[in-house]
Amino acid sequence: MNPPLRLFLFTLLALILSFAFHVFFFHLWQRPVTDQIILITILAAALAYLMFALWQQIQKFESRHLPNFKIQFNKISVAAFVREHAPGLALALAFFAVYTYFGLQFNFAESDTTDNFLDADNYPWMLRIADPDGYHLDMRGPHPFAYFIFRPLGALLNVLTHSPTLSAILLNTLAGALCVFMAWVFIKRQSQNSTYALLIASLLGLSASHFFFGAVIETYIFSAAALIGFTLTLQKRANSLTAPVLLSLVTFGITLTNFVQNFIGFVVERNWQLSQPSAARQKFPVFFAQVFHFTALTLSLGIVISLIHAAWYPSSMLFFLPEDAQVENDFSLAVFQPPAWRMIGRLILLVRTMLLYTVIAPQPFVFGKEVGAWLPYFNFFKVTPELYSYSSYKGLGNILVFAWAALLFISGIFFLWNLIRARKVDLSLAFVLSILFNFALHIAYGFEPFLYSPDWAYALIFFVALSLAPLAKNRVFQAALLVFLILLAFNQIQFMQFILATIAPFYGKAG
Repeated sequence: MNPPLRLFLFTLLALILSFAFHVFFFHLWQRPVTDQIILITILAAALAYLMFALWQQIQKFESRHLPNFKIQFNKISVAAFVREHAPGLALALAFFAVYTYFGLQFNFAESDTTDNFLDADNYPWMLRIADPDGYHLDMRGPHPFAYFIFRPLGALLNVLTHSPTLSAILLNTLAGALCVFMAWVFIKRQSQNSTYALLIASLLGLSASHFFFGAVIETYIFSAAALIGFTLTLQKRANSLTAPVLLSLVTFGITLTNFVQNFIGFVVERNWQLSQPSAARQKFPVFFAQVFHFTALTLSLGIVISLIHAAWYPSSMLFFLPEDAQVENDFSLAVFQPPAWRMIGRLILLVRTMLLYTVIAPQPFVFGKEVGAWLPYFNFFKVTPELYSYSSYKGLGNILVFAWAALLFISGIFFLWNLIRARKVDLSLAFVLSILFNFALHIAYGFEPFLYSPDWAYALIFFVALSLAPLAKNRVFQAALLVFLILLAFNQIQFMQFILATIAPFYGKAG
């Protein structure tokens, strides 16, 4: 069968399957004509590409013997894994205990605390994850198939805990601990120094972003775990697309915009890989083919799973339908319209949040009766007529900010020097581009930028870690970083205790 005919038949079959699926599961004829066209076209395109990719794989398998897959899972291999990764596992366990301690105090079983804690939707996500009836809550388009990811895990934990609330808390804190462990693995591989890996993994776990959202239930700590997991697949520099695509699907399913970071990382890593002398002759064609196949495969699978998810859970919205996408206008900000102070204030807030608040928790603003809520609201900024006010630091916080600013500055110098000297890129560039992407995305999206901080915290800290890798084995530097972490831990605990002390008088007063 020649390629044009095969493409025609795949497209025709995909259109038939798409039409049948939407007639049976989405009441196609009851929808507006625009929705009908979009639904049929987008699923048909996804199915056609998947069939084409599957056909190529079948052709490859026919031309050679099938690979002999062996999965070894025994006591010896598990014991070897534990021994090899013991420092990282111990560190992750310690953070799991700390996150769980605070998680039990921040996530109320019978009180709606939506938006109270730095705009986090911890209460509805607690229900969505593990409550037997939680799937009835609306699932917005930016989370294409989050129920498929979270609810099986929540149901599994329910078998052990018999408490949906505790299950949701444990799943969230486990994700936070997993981020710490994977950070240790990543830095250990890069630096070949376990002590440095422990210090950087601790920095991620102690960052205000992970320390807070490792305890307070939201989607973003799960997004962070998926993004870090994807970074680990890039670090392997393997030719196979299986692991990158699977991790990208998880990223996509939780929060679709984070797939852009996967795309950035994949492009940078493959460009580095193909820039090696052995690949110079085939650089661009191979590079383009790999990037295209990775992107198309992830998006096609993501679209198919999103539609199945929406059919399974009717409360779910589809990100590619105009009516569903318009819901996101509620979270958009008119910062590009006069007056100018509003845009300037937003830009300054983003810079402060991404470079400072993400790592070092400041003193939050507390809003009480003026917001008409039974429980105080906490935010890192306040807007009054013609003025943005930002959370500030006192005492120890100022010392930490100075030290962190010095680390960022030195990291930038090392990064630029390495870029100029070596004239090649590595994952450090991907982390910089991911931070810039998040900056551009949140200029006009999202009320409290800190809510989204786990989406870039890993990139910021990994950038610092890779840039300062030449100092990884320097004992003086390690000691200084350890002192910084001890002071940072004290600051973050004070921050959490401040919020808990502020809300303590309101316990039991939910309306």
